[in-house]
Amino acid sequence: MVLVSATLIASVITTQSQFKAMRAEEFDRTLMPLMAARAADILDDHGMGALAGFLNSLQTTLGWQAYLYDDEGKEILAQSPPTVVDDMAQFALQTNETTIKMVHGTEFAATRTTGSTGTHYVLVIGRSVESVADVLRAPIQVQIVRAAAVFFIAGFVCFWLTRYITSPILHLREATHRLATGNLSARVGAAAGNRSDELAELSRDFDHMAEQIESLISSQRRLLADISHELRSPLARLTVALGLTRLYANPECASGLDRIELEAGRLNTLIGSLLRLARLESGSETLEGDPVALDRVVHDVAADADFEAKARNRHVRVTHADGCTILGNRQLLRSAIENVIRNAVAYTAEGTEVQIALKILSANGNGTAQITVRDHGSGVPEASLQDIFLPFYRVGDARDRFSGGSGLGLSITERAVRLHGGTVRAENCKDGGLLIEMHLPFATK
Repeated sequence: MVLVSATLIASVITTQSQFKAMRAEEFDRTLMPLMAARAADILDDHGMGALAGFLNSLQTTLGWQAYLYDDEGKEILAQSPPTVVDDMAQFALQTNETTIKMVHGTEFAATRTTGSTGTHYVLVIGRSVESVADVLRAPIQVQIVRAAAVFFIAGFVCFWLTRYITSPILHLREATHRLATGNLSARVGAAAGNRSDELAELSRDFDHMAEQIESLISSQRRLLADISHELRSPLARLTVALGLTRLYANPECASGLDRIELEAGRLNTLIGSLLRLARLESGSETLEGDPVALDRVVHDVAADADFEAKARNRHVRVTHADGCTILGNRQLLRSAIENVIRNAVAYTAEGTEVQIALKILSANGNGTAQITVRDHGSGVPEASLQDIFLPFYRVGDARDRFSGGSGLGLSITERAVRLHGGTVRAENCKDGGLLIEMHLPFATK
């Protein structure tokens, strides 16, 4: 805008200067014969002194430098005119037209006339012509006012133009952020206004995309919940049938029935996990906002996991635990921590221990509870570190068959932590093993 304004000002000044030059030339061609005749009459009637006074008055009042030549081409007042003046005087004696020439910012005009005695004379005048630079030469106060006006107008227009262009982008960015954080109902909608440009089309395309995503995710969640509920009924009947069969079965069938009972238990656990995941995804699992002693939850889960790990020659130990109370759902938080610890117990090497630490990180009045769970297993491929929190994702089929995992534990952890406004991530340790880190925010006093 500043460039456009400067260009506009320069073009106006340039055209104005050209217009003035054209007017001046027209004025010279009209006035010069009259001025020349007047000078010749004054010389013939009143002599050299009167002529000198007349030419000096032109210099004083109009800023013209005037010279009068006789018919022999000599300057009458014996002045020392520039060479261009002499040349124009000699040329004018041969013609009967007004001659105009521009030399170094000075306009010279020469015309021939005849005095009252019949003698021929040539009047040559020189005057400075206003240029673009002269127009720009103004007092510092005037230049400051001009510059302030240009910058104020340009700034106002640029600000309005920027807001007009970026406003839908900001609304689109906000909606994208809400969608990325799990709010599938995020839309740009009326924020785009009545615009009909490319940004409005982009906003409408975003809303259409968000609707499709919400529809697909909702269908997936409903399908997951419906299947889980439908599986509960035949599983319950299977459990009842298994109990009745044990009453009349031979001792030789006990091992087979035990295997059926084990697999039914695993299926029941899987269905329970599916239902929990469906509730978390649908938002029906809400946060009551009750105070939860996070350090006590960590100790309780670690104690239960250590009791089970000892049977497999493994141990679970809490290496550090700061006292911490946060607002949330105790059952959800326990489930999130327990899934991570049990996953670590399943994959840590025999004779090793799973190490758990709870630390408080505070900054600017906001606190974060950091829970780390580290095992001493084979770790996870770097490309799969983010995918292990996806439902049913398995790093290796052989490992999952060995551990009996369903691939739902860590996904439930991620969603439970996210419901509490936290984050969870995984990384491989340099000396082997996997480290999972959970961050849960809370307000400090």
